[in-house]
Amino acid sequence: MKKSSQVIGVLSAVIMMCFGTGCRKTGDQPDDIAGSYENINSWVLDSMKVYYYWNSSLPDYINRSGDPSAFFKIIKHPSDRFSVLVNPDLPGTYPPSLVHTLGFDLITFQHADGTVETMVTLVVPGSGAEVQGLLRGDIVETINGTQPTVANIISLTDKVIGNQAAELEIKGRTGKVTLSRLSSSEAPVYTYKTFQSAGKTYGYLFLNSFEDAAVNELTQAFSYFKQQQVQELLLDLRYNPGGSVSVAAALAAMIAPAATEGDIFVEYRGNAKAGIRKSSFSAELAKLPSSIRKGFSQFSAYRLGINRVYILSGGHTASAAELTINALKPYITVIQLGKQSLGKDMASFVIKDYRNPQLVPKWEIYPIVFKLYNSAGKGDYSNGLVPDQVVDELSALPLKPFGDLADPLIRRCLALPSAGAIAGLKDRPEGSLPVILFDSRDREDLRPAGIIVARRQ
Repeated sequence: MKKSSQVIGVLSAVIMMCFGTGCRKTGDQPDDIAGSYENINSWVLDSMKVYYYWNSSLPDYINRSGDPSAFFKIIKHPSDRFSVLVNPDLPGTYPPSLVHTLGFDLITFQHADGTVETMVTLVVPGSGAEVQGLLRGDIVETINGTQPTVANIISLTDKVIGNQAAELEIKGRTGKVTLSRLSSSEAPVYTYKTFQSAGKTYGYLFLNSFEDAAVNELTQAFSYFKQQQVQELLLDLRYNPGGSVSVAAALAAMIAPAATEGDIFVEYRGNAKAGIRKSSFSAELAKLPSSIRKGFSQFSAYRLGINRVYILSGGHTASAAELTINALKPYITVIQLGKQSLGKDMASFVIKDYRNPQLVPKWEIYPIVFKLYNSAGKGDYSNGLVPDQVVDELSALPLKPFGDLADPLIRRCLALPSAGAIAGLKDRPEGSLPVILFDSRDREDLRPAGIIVARRQ
């Protein structure tokens, strides 16, 4: 641990030197004109040579005069799906998503008989979309007067994002649903509830991100679960794109019955300069903002006395959500249900030009810096975490509200401890499942979010 800290310290010193000098060798030509493509690309490459997980694969000599976005794609490692270079003033480098613009997501899918429909998959609580009555499972018949098809759904989605407004016609309803830009921040916890099944009290919680704001919402939910004497926990992460490692540690501290503050929560494995760093629960919790920071014992006080946790996953379960699943496994039995997760088993941090004056204003790099492992040294899930029980939420349509006992993932979960306890709709056979042709949530998977760790200054 001491040796690892020394390595990180050396890396930090190198980092500061690079920002001060641009990492140029003695005898190099003078710096390029500030703001030029060559200057931007030189800064990008110099920064990546220090931080990037695959820094040994970066070229020593390459033409740096091209467009920065194209240059960044060229130097990225073939295995790297998630590092991004963005400029907030250039929308093409930071494409906005439908959910963050209008407060909902949708898919276009094909039924086994060949018919194609577009359906709402998620509505942000408290958003204008919810106020206007838009529901998960709604079939969208028109978008701004045009019927969505496989051929036009991308352009229709791009247009409503660009206009920050839309009119939808919903199957089975009269009139139109008029939507405008999402004006409020999205609450990480969408819903939590308890219900009875087979003589047990279940707690259900839908968590949509690991943003810092989740901490207080999670403690409120677990306080309620504790009051209700919850015996089984269902944690729904199927649309969770990730967020803070510290928030993930806080949630894990409230769940894992045997974990202590000194136990390892996550192991960071970086490039040769960064080395390996093992981080305990207490170390991660100490990184929470002071306004929401609590000690390990304060979080562990919310524990429910459970010996297993059911975690619902999907193709959009990513980064800090995947880390939570993997990091819990050494401390509690984890039963994962749903679909295979995205496979974002890495962490990044934001790199900006901190020089004064700035030579590369506006541009930000979110490079993959660490691969993540749990306290048992288990990781390497770049293809996604495979569920113990494979369940497709499209096996029972229309989609049910989050937390509805008719949801296929919840129904399967409740059937596991006491087979036959849950009756209801039969799921579709695997061969007859709809095929997703477009998913607005895919943009969220590639945004510069995921697992963000603090960069040592």
